[in-house]
Amino acid sequence: MPSNINFPSLRVAATTVIGVCLLLAAGGYYMSRGERRAEKAGVPHVNGMDALLAQAPAASPAPARLSARADVVHGEPGGGEEGAAAVKPFSADEARAGLRHFVDKILKRQNLTAQEVEELQTRLLAGIETDPAVGKAVEQFYHGMPAEQGMERDMLRALLVASPAGRSIVLQEANAIWEGKNERQFAEMYETYFNLPGQVPQDVLVAALADLKAGKPADERTAVARLNFIGTLAEQKTGDTANLRSDAVQLLNQVAETPGSDIVRALAVQKLYRLSSPGEASNIAITQLSKGVSGDLVRETLSSVTSGDVELTPTLRAALTTAVKRPGASAEEKQQFSQVLGPRS
Repeated sequence: MPSNINFPSLRVAATTVIGVCLLLAAGGYYMSRGERRAEKAGVPHVNGMDALLAQAPAASPAPARLSARADVVHGEPGGGEEGAAAVKPFSADEARAGLRHFVDKILKRQNLTAQEVEELQTRLLAGIETDPAVGKAVEQFYHGMPAEQGMERDMLRALLVASPAGRSIVLQEANAIWEGKNERQFAEMYETYFNLPGQVPQDVLVAALADLKAGKPADERTAVARLNFIGTLAEQKTGDTANLRSDAVQLLNQVAETPGSDIVRALAVQKLYRLSSPGEASNIAITQLSKGVSGDLVRETLSSVTSGDVELTPTLRAALTTAVKRPGASAEEKQQFSQVLGPRS
């Protein structure tokens, strides 16, 4: 089963914008198992984020609504005519002003309340859905945000994906990043394509595999996002992608054997699991655990056992048991092991 990711940034998020982060975690896509491992790369903990992510349904194919107010925008049950009348869509000028205010407050590390973010999203989405000029204004604002404002761009994406028209803007920006070959924003592009399956130009997949083959340098966020993106080949069963899937398996094996980031290696192995049958994946897990155990690899393997991507054979059970008994095993690994395999294992 595929995992869905949030649009996380590996940048430092100030505590003054915790309210924003919490709302965007609820309103956007959910992090994949691989992306959650990015927390180990020095990403600051945001209080309450893990609790929200823990409530996320596995492999939910669509973004969750931010709130009942967002449902009202789209005429869904629970709002009714009275609720809909309370929503005042932004005009194009109001949308630009609202977004500038939103970004300015984040850049200045000023507090943003839950109510402010909710009202911004509700009115923004209502305006996009009802007035093409608003959509154009938002599209231009998003495209004009500097690459250096990565965290702010991620937050805006998470606001927009709660509506079909908003997702269209997000997809259009991903396409623009690709067309402009702006490599500093490739992580954002990969994350967007991962979350919008069926919308990906095949040449992007081909290029991502080529970059992986060439060992093209990438920061950890980009490397993780690229692996998640390449992993979407697991859902593409057409003859057109057969060669790409074969290439991906070979390249993921190379990444799994390359010294470096434990996070990247573990995620490459997790993608190998997904591109293989459960029985084959079990053998891969045993081999990889024998070559070097890390907390990330153990957690990814246990998660893949839970999802059904990896068959829990007696040999794999023994390998995992040995792994969690090593001196450096974390409490998180041991807890997950107990949940997956039982306390008596």
